[in-house]
Amino acid sequence: MEKDYIQQRLHDFINRRLQAQNTINAMMEMRVLSININKKQVILQFPVQKWQLNPAGHMHGGMLSTAMDITMGCASYIFSDASFTPTIQMSVNFDKGIAEHETLVIEGYCDHVGSRIVQARAIAHFSDSDALVATANGSYAVNHRQN
Repeated sequence: MEKDYIQQRLHDFINRRLQAQNTINAMMEMRVLSININKKQVILQFPVQKWQLNPAGHMHGGMLSTAMDITMGCASYIFSDASFTPTIQMSVNFDKGIAEHETLVIEGYCDHVGSRIVQARAIAHFSDSDALVATANGSYAVNHRQN
């Protein structure tokens, strides 16, 4: 895949999420750190915000799952030729809590890009260390229908 094509797909993915104001995607404040075409990898960063916290003062598991889903969905979209890539299945394993004012970094990988399904995985860690926060696996449909 060409770098320009991947960059355009990434731009489309980000714009779609940010245009839908007041949705969870737009509220997550993601930032792209890097893309590695050879590894089929995208790395996104998410600042932990007060509204995302659980009663223990850590990012709610649903918010962490959402960030991981966005990252794997991004990788699935940019490394496939789909019009969109809805989540079919996802599992998350939580290892550590991440507190407000910390920054979550998620590496998303496409392990298989088929004509109908993308298999992806994600690794979440703190921005200032490699300490593992969570891991996830997901399956994404390769949908060619135009919206």
